[in-house]
Amino acid sequence: MDFFDRQTHARKESRRLAWLFGVALLAVLAMNNLVVCTLIALFRDPPLANTPAWHLSNLLANAFNLLALVLLHPGKFATEVFHPHLVLWVSLGSLLSIAGGSWYKLHELAAGGSVVARFLGGRRVAAQADDPDEHRLRHVVEEMAIASGLPVPEIFVLDCERGINAFAAGHTHDDVAIGVTRGAVMLLGRDELQGVIAHEFSHILNGDTRLNMRLIGLAHGFFWPTLLGRVLMYGKSEAPPLAASVLVEADQLKLLPTAPLGVILLFIGSFSLPFVRLIKSAICRQREWLADAAAVQFTRNPAGLAGAFKQVGGLYKQGRLDTPHAEVASHLYLVDCRDEPWFRFLATHPPLARRVTTLEPGFDGNFPKVKMLPPNQAERDRAYDQFLAESRMLDHRLAYTTAPVTAA
Repeated sequence: MDFFDRQTHARKESRRLAWLFGVALLAVLAMNNLVVCTLIALFRDPPLANTPAWHLSNLLANAFNLLALVLLHPGKFATEVFHPHLVLWVSLGSLLSIAGGSWYKLHELAAGGSVVARFLGGRRVAAQADDPDEHRLRHVVEEMAIASGLPVPEIFVLDCERGINAFAAGHTHDDVAIGVTRGAVMLLGRDELQGVIAHEFSHILNGDTRLNMRLIGLAHGFFWPTLLGRVLMYGKSEAPPLAASVLVEADQLKLLPTAPLGVILLFIGSFSLPFVRLIKSAICRQREWLADAAAVQFTRNPAGLAGAFKQVGGLYKQGRLDTPHAEVASHLYLVDCRDEPWFRFLATHPPLARRVTTLEPGFDGNFPKVKMLPPNQAERDRAYDQFLAESRMLDHRLAYTTAPVTAA
């Protein structure tokens, strides 16, 4: 593989990203205009009386009339709903919001890959790690840095993630960070971990990380209404637990008075998700195939990366992540960090079984079952280590304070 040619290809992909972003922008503007202009048309005519019943009947009548126009006279519907001045202001507002959201995130990520790693819940691994698994991880990263001729990047472990996944992020070779989930560190063997790290180094060498950083910023420009909608509904940007719905008790939901506005923003933000997914899939899938091939070239051991993919496929959680920011950075990871979408063309990564078959042609498609780590294992380990440290400190203090008494 000609790596200099791959960097040239990366610049071409940047131009392709700009073109796809423009298409997605036009589609989102059209959807925003449709939603906003239709909502204004629904409430345009005042009710005959200022009572809830009249307001409801007026709303239903307007909705029925607009539906009839859409079905019978689409052209008349467009002239009734899309007024030029309204379309201009809605488009201008949408453009400013997307540009502002993108600029904010790109400015935030200017410091490099370590910002992304911490954003996704990573903890920096010390140069002299006490944990044997983290010590092995650092050795593997240093080996791959030598093999690829790159400086050793910062290393982060995502302590709260039990799935098997990894990523590389950064603008240049000097500010790159590699992140690995706790599940990958503890469940993968050395050869498998080496294949995963080699895959991430190939992204760094081919210039993929810089493109992916730009893609995070652009995606945030589309996604920020969803994040703001969650804040207005629940007071935080994280997605609610799976159990939280309108069917559970009100005190569990803890909806804020601004929840109706939050629902509208969530509704508007949801339109951008398929378009952003489509951009990511168009840009990223081919690059994953190339990174797999380069990883084998680095390690000379296709069984290592193939074994890592088998571990992912056999794990119940696979590569899925729990961080609320996983979707924004879904294109960074080794494997899918979310459930597989209904439509394969929206997937950010190639099918896992196909990736294994490419590396190991005799693979039969059956993934061996892998036992999951217990929940919050990292927190339990840290709490236990802290308990031991405090116990040793307490024993030391007791010995120090009782020594003079004994001597007397």
